[in-house]
Amino acid sequence: MKIDEKISLLKKIIQEIKNISENLDNDNNFEKKIDELNKELSGLKKGISESVEELEEFIEEENARS
Repeated sequence: MKIDEKISLLKKIIQEIKNISENLDNDNNFEKKIDELNKELSGLKKGISESVEELEEFIEEENARS
């Protein structure tokens, strides 16, 4: 998954969490869904961080060659 796709999915998940939170009435189903979304969000953040690190390494290598 490309960085822009990850960011787009990240925005979608955040919006979904906001929507669920606004309608939350101590419903266990909402809490489970929020937990699932938070786990997915954490995975995406990790993936984006790894992609950024790879990009930084690539740029450093390219700069060293110049």
